[in-house]
Amino acid sequence: MENSFDAVVVGAGVAGLYAVYKLRGRGMRVRGFDSAAGVGGTWYHNRYLGARCDVESIDYSYSFDEELQQEWTWSERFAEQEEILRYLDHVADRHDLRSAYEFSTRVTGAEYDGRWTVRTDTGRTVDARFLVLATGVLSATNMPDLPGRDSFAGELYHTGAWPHEPVEFAGKRVGVIGTGSSGIQAIPVIAETAAHVTVFQRSPNYSIPARNHPLTPEYVAEIKASYPERRRLSRISGGGTPTSPHPRGALEVDAAERTRIYDQWWERGGYLFAKAFPDQTTNLAANDTAREYVEAKIRELVHDPDLAEQLIPDDHPIGTKRIVTDSGYFEAYNRENVTLVNLRRTPITEITPQGVRTEDTLHELDMLVFATGFDAMTGSLSRIDIRGRDGRTLRDEWSAGPRTYLGLTVAGFPNMFLVSGPGSPSVLANMVLTAEQHVDWIASCLDFLDDNGVTTIEATEDAVTAWVAECNANAAATLFPTANSWYLGANIPGKPRVFMPYIGGLGKYRAICDEIAADGYRGFVLGDPASAEVKAMLAELALPDVTQYDPAKLREIIRSRRAPLTRQPAMRIAEDHVIPGPGGDLKLRIYVPHHETPLPVLVFAHGGGFVFCDLDSHDEFCRSMAASVEAVVLAVDYRLAPEHPGPAAMEDLYAALVWATEHAADYGGDPARIGVAGDSAGGNLAATVCLAARDRGGPRIAGQVLLYPVIDDDFATESYRHYGEGYYNTETAMRWYWAQYAPNGTDSPYLVPTRAESLADLPPAVVATAELDPLCTSGDDYARRLREAGVAVNALRFEGLFHGFLTIPALSLTEPAREKLWQLMRDLLASRSVKDSLRDEGTPHGR
Repeated sequence: MENSFDAVVVGAGVAGLYAVYKLRGRGMRVRGFDSAAGVGGTWYHNRYLGARCDVESIDYSYSFDEELQQEWTWSERFAEQEEILRYLDHVADRHDLRSAYEFSTRVTGAEYDGRWTVRTDTGRTVDARFLVLATGVLSATNMPDLPGRDSFAGELYHTGAWPHEPVEFAGKRVGVIGTGSSGIQAIPVIAETAAHVTVFQRSPNYSIPARNHPLTPEYVAEIKASYPERRRLSRISGGGTPTSPHPRGALEVDAAERTRIYDQWWERGGYLFAKAFPDQTTNLAANDTAREYVEAKIRELVHDPDLAEQLIPDDHPIGTKRIVTDSGYFEAYNRENVTLVNLRRTPITEITPQGVRTEDTLHELDMLVFATGFDAMTGSLSRIDIRGRDGRTLRDEWSAGPRTYLGLTVAGFPNMFLVSGPGSPSVLANMVLTAEQHVDWIASCLDFLDDNGVTTIEATEDAVTAWVAECNANAAATLFPTANSWYLGANIPGKPRVFMPYIGGLGKYRAICDEIAADGYRGFVLGDPASAEVKAMLAELALPDVTQYDPAKLREIIRSRRAPLTRQPAMRIAEDHVIPGPGGDLKLRIYVPHHETPLPVLVFAHGGGFVFCDLDSHDEFCRSMAASVEAVVLAVDYRLAPEHPGPAAMEDLYAALVWATEHAADYGGDPARIGVAGDSAGGNLAATVCLAARDRGGPRIAGQVLLYPVIDDDFATESYRHYGEGYYNTETAMRWYWAQYAPNGTDSPYLVPTRAESLADLPPAVVATAELDPLCTSGDDYARRLREAGVAVNALRFEGLFHGFLTIPALSLTEPAREKLWQLMRDLLASRSVKDSLRDEGTPHGR
């Protein structure tokens, strides 16, 4: 199972699915996780009766796939949950998005250390360059901690975590706690069959009839024909739908005109009533005209005058909490089987096994439904232990309220993107179009990074501070902060009161994001592909132009630059030994560390473009490997090209492997645990010797370790495009090396392992690559091909590092990278019983 990716996407809802689609389209390796058993996000969990979207279905749909827009036909104006989930299932199948996901898997932690390491509740750990959090703004359910809640003996549900099997209300006494969106949608439907419904209301809400109806074929055809213009208008609008308010303010027209406009929006139905006039949520006097209109309608709909007054909000201007879209909510209170309990008059004191006790009585119930909403916008993120640069936690960074730049990024958390996060229009706009806008912006950003050879992007603290101030200023210019809404987190005890969405409108927000990108991503720190230390080391290491020297002279130049041998760390045995080889005497250098035997054995081939390097060039590396992996290392002084073209070097390594199986025990080695390893050209030799051993029925190899291996002679890869020059190893040099090693072509699998007809039945592998290496893409691709052939692989990519760095101990980044590698190698060469059991259980080696 693959463990290393270009991006991890958390969430399989509207935003997550599109993120996977878009990033895969860039050629990225993407892994998605979702705690649910399938796609859908909010629409997977919110299955309660009456659940509908309050954005019209023709707008609450993807715009990225024109054929999908034309082929899919919505049945109703406001689609119900089942139809929306069916649509998202269809999209996932249409674009094969499920294959990117691991479902029923909750992400528990993510930590940045050059790459993002992501942990899950299934024990799975993966790493990726980018982390995309599409966790949803209404996904973390809020279950009030009422005394005795868990003692209730009847059926207990939360609308945000509704069971998949049908819930029967017929003949039952049902209590519903909460009159937000889910409660208002569910109560009329439950009342149709329940024996009695008791509604426990803390804060009444404004709600507008949905006026839902089936969509006629003629209307659908008209919409499909005009989709391009409809989408254009939606993207420049405030809320992501092609609607606009009256051109004049509510107080700038006379009473008759004002009533006419309100009548139109009331009859049209839906939450957009809040936008009938442009000043409804900025001017209290204008807001009062809308409030008084709706309150009069409620008094008409509810027959009992006292009950009507209890259902009319008195604590916030209309529209500053999201107006609910309902189907017969107020009329439900005219039914004899519906009772309202006003918790402001008689608060809940406890939940008992029999029901809900308020200050004045016990309400006996058979079923209790919590319609208490969500820890919105930040709740799903706060439930993940997210740690950025220097170990800082997102929880601590947001302890006084969420702080983002554009709702997309957070200072101190490189290469982490939020989709529809706090500080973006998010819940104040059409969530499908806002998700598409965010994901498209992220994808364009990644294009920019790749085109400019940049590894990381991170918001500056100044940019975050300025953006938070702008969001606060926009909100303060409205009436929204006067309401204790979930927009401010007011429904969650102890949560900081901060207005979380960007309220300036989707069209304005899109323009800001585009302007920042066009200005070279103003407000972001763009990480150089190499640190200052790495750049200095690259300048120091610059090789001569290999094409200008004959191989013998080149070897002489490279030897002259080599530092004296330190012969450290010390070994129990470090000796040269000569064995018979296919071309004559073959020298080995055998390293035995100070550890208890028997030890695993590694037959090692050094790098050097098949042309140079020797046992001395890799002496320190082999000693460190032997000591840290706790293995006997047999370094092979194989024949070099062009005097001995390939596959001569591979045949030397094969001879050393055969000798090791026969003589490993003489040096404290375990003949049952013999692996092969190599760096650069040596990685090629290790890979091809595994093929030869398989094809010839040769020695059983316990594992192969390929370190930034030379896999093939494909120079058209992404890594060659970005890092083919200027990063020590170059395309020019690689073309020359291949010409020396394979003058007669590279058709043989013993020269290029990907030429093999099959990679099945090869030893488990550790494949390590370096980002700034032109060989990186081919190494990553070989790891993928091995996995597809059924080989257990642990792949590790070292970001910001270059070809050959593992043999440069003076570089400060080398030691921590080696430690990661040594651990994977120890796991790979663990005792046979452990390793075999891992293979039998299908468990990946290493991390």
